[in-house]
Amino acid sequence: MNNGSGPVLIVVAHPSEEVAVWRAADAASFPCEVIVTGVGGAAMSWALQKRFAEGGLHAGHRSGTLAAEPGYISLPSVVIGAGIAGSYSPAYPPGTVVITSSDCFADMGVDDNGGFISLYGAGLADPDAPPFSGGRILCTGWWFDLAAGLLPAVAGATVNMVSGSQPAIDRIRETWTPDIETMEGAWLAYTCAMTGVPWIAVRAVSNMVEPRNSGNWDIPFALRSLEERMTQLLKLVTRPVHSGPGL
Repeated sequence: MNNGSGPVLIVVAHPSEEVAVWRAADAASFPCEVIVTGVGGAAMSWALQKRFAEGGLHAGHRSGTLAAEPGYISLPSVVIGAGIAGSYSPAYPPGTVVITSSDCFADMGVDDNGGFISLYGAGLADPDAPPFSGGRILCTGWWFDLAAGLLPAVAGATVNMVSGSQPAIDRIRETWTPDIETMEGAWLAYTCAMTGVPWIAVRAVSNMVEPRNSGNWDIPFALRSLEERMTQLLKLVTRPVHSGPGL
């Protein structure tokens, strides 16, 4: 398990999210490292594994693409995934910022003549093999407790294809009962859990999950909300993160 001595690493999928995160870090006077991975699970997982293996830049550096200084290889004390999400619940309308309490690979499974069978239902994977519990990766520890005191804790679902038709939405909802949907969340959770690095995921709702209607999306509002709530979260950290219990 990581001893918590490294930097705080904030990970985003898209440059627009990076802008919001840096504004929050600056407003909170919070030293951190930020990388932009690219959209989707493969990009997220690869960027994290590369960062864990090769080290990173000093906290506060404005790029995650430059080579690390020689000898500077340190696992982060925590990875904070930040970005936008779709919401399955009217309790979390656009502009709501949430913390993920668990996540899952929601569309990884078998198409059974139009029906969906998860890997676990098909007998292809053990739903309780670490780091899973009931097919989900749970978020725990000091950082989660801190964030959950500020933000609603929700169940995540991670997909390779954004749900935009009623049959797809119904499959995800009936199988996993999620509150939000993203394209990277479970990949971040899995990569961090398997490496022994604490993680949390902070997401701002940009749209309701519904038959596709991009005109209903409000990404600028979500990004403003993300910046505001990330600022509040980072300001709560008044001591070195490695001194917190549960890391």
